[in-house]
Amino acid sequence: MSRKKDPSDQPSRDSSAKLDNAAYENNENQDLLALQRLIYRMPDREAPAGLTESILSSLEPKTVPGWVRIYRWALRPRTVTFQPLKLVPAAMVLVLGLTIAFQFGPTPKDPGSMDPRQASLIPVTFTLSSPEAESVSLIGSFNQWNPAGHKMHQRGERNTWALELRLPEGRHEYAFLVDGKMVVPDQSSPFYQSDGFGNRNSVLFVSRDEPANI
Repeated sequence: MSRKKDPSDQPSRDSSAKLDNAAYENNENQDLLALQRLIYRMPDREAPAGLTESILSSLEPKTVPGWVRIYRWALRPRTVTFQPLKLVPAAMVLVLGLTIAFQFGPTPKDPGSMDPRQASLIPVTFTLSSPEAESVSLIGSFNQWNPAGHKMHQRGERNTWALELRLPEGRHEYAFLVDGKMVVPDQSSPFYQSDGFGNRNSVLFVSRDEPANI
């Protein structure tokens, strides 16, 4: 036969459960108090140098590169509304601007016209007979004795080097740089000028009355 439950047993079990819970909470409180005492007794120490800056820098938002922002902007969907009536004023302004530009803008130069400074220069042809030379450049007071851009060219007979320049009127000193290392005066020039280093430079007098061919 089954034994009937005694109603008097239920209050005792509830009381026992409450006591157990109270004991558990008491133990937790004691653990917390012990932890607080331990933290309180710990010695105060200064934080390592740079710790605050390191933490703050790690919290700063990362800067997105510019190309990433442009890429995202290009991929972002957009709605374009085309309204022809609103384009009419802009078209009128554009046409007016082009008309003013053509009317009052600078006129194109005549291809046959020449800079007045260039027109005042006189053509001069320099020649040198040196069949053994591999290269010849013209140097002088008119190019600061710099051979760059003044390389002479062989003529049809292959033993004569020539170069034409446009020079202002007046006196000019010059010489020929042969094979990039030997300075040679013009043997056909009747005028010479010492360069102060034991060499002679040829002297040319340019006049508008007659172009020089030397």
